[in-house]
Parts: sequence; C-alpha cells; structure tokens
Amino acid sequence: MKLINKICILSLITSSSFALSFDKHLELSYVQTSGNSNTSTFSAKLEATTKIDEDSNFRAKGSVLYSENDENTSANKYDVELDYNHMLGEKVYSYVGTNYIKDQLSDYDYRLNVGPGIGYKFIDDEIQTLDIQGGLDYAFDKYNDNRKDVYIAPRTEIDYRYKFDENIEFKQMLNYLISIEDSEKYFMSSETSMGVRMTKNLSLGVSYRIDYVNKTEKENTDKKFLTSLIMDF
Repeated sequence: MKLINKICILSLITSSSFALSFDKHLELSYVQTSGNSNTSTFSAKLEATTKIDEDSNFRAKGSVLYSENDENTSANKYDVELDYNHMLGEKVYSYVGTNYIKDQLSDYDYRLNVGPGIGYKFIDDEIQTLDIQGGLDYAFDKYNDNRKDVYIAPRTEIDYRYKFDENIEFKQMLNYLISIEDSEKYFMSSETSMGVRMTKNLSLGVSYRIDYVNKTEKENTDKKFLTSLIMDF
C-alpha cells in the first residue's frame, strides 16, 4: 500500500507539471520478486526546467526510492531540490538553491540545505558539458532522536555530460558538502549514468549512485544500481 501511494503521488505531480511550460525528464524503475523472498523496489526521478528570461532559469528536481523485503521497509528516501540560476556572463552564473532530504533508515529525520553560490560552464556545446559550482549553504539537520544541528557548509558540485552520438549519452555528477564547525561531518554523492535512446522521447538508462555520510552511527555508504525507463517531454 505504501508503494502504491508513492506511485499515485508521483503521477499527480507529473500530471500537474504538464500545465506549466517546463522541459521534463522522468526516470522510472520498478522490480518485484516472489518465491523464497518477496521484494519490491520502486524508484523515480523527475527533473523540470524552465527559462524565466534570456539569462535566468528555474529547475526543480525530485526523487523517491522505496523498497520492501518480506513486508519490511528496506529503503525509504525522498530528495527535493530547487535552483534558480542567473547568467552573469557567457560562462559564469550565480545561483540560489535549496535541497531537502528525508531518509527513514538513516540517523536523520531530515536534512535541509539553502544557500547561494557561483557556477562556471567550462564546456557547454552539443557534444559535452562541464559545469562546476560552489557556494555556502545554511544547513539544518534534524536527527531521529529530535536533536538538531545548524551550521554553515561549503558545497561543491561537478556535472559532466558527454554525447557519444545522437542515441547514447553519458553523465557524471560529484557533490561534496562539509560543515565549517566540524570537519568530521561531511557528505559526498556520486552518480554515474548512461542513457540509450530508443525513440524520440523514450530511452533506456542505467545508473550507479553512491551516497557517503562520514559522521553516522549507521552504514557510511549507500549504493544503488538501477535500470530505468526514461521519458523526455
């Protein structure tokens, strides 16, 4: 039932976005097994981008990962990101972003990061892009035991894309955030993906994501390998 509710919520958000002038990118993954063990895994990512004017754009990203193993929840994670970008020159831009992460099986009830920064598009053409950005986030963490932590955290992200031909595309993302007050508290994320276009708006993709939390009482590294159906519309 929990899985059905998440699919219904995602369908509502996706349907609502059709009424807006957004370029949308949707990835869906679902696996179910039965027999000696009954498991089900659902993953979805939705990215929507729109131009505000010639130099500014707004981007919204959301993802959900939910998994059950013999009716026991083995993964339940939400991630929502909002970004406003404004070009200051041909390659330099400023941004303000916010990121909300809720992971039921981690030490954190949720994490919220908000802050400005500067980005630079080293390469930006039809074949490849290399985009590096850095800034300072105001971070608010709420733990499952109701403890709270507020701090300033430098954040860096690298996004790379390479298009082998019209049908095959490679992407790599690296993200790093560290607390100024506690150098032992830092977070790293890496996502590697490959998409193969089947039709104009439909692709098949594979992705491998690693999320690392240095200061935690649970497992430091969370790894996910997914095969997805990708829709661009």
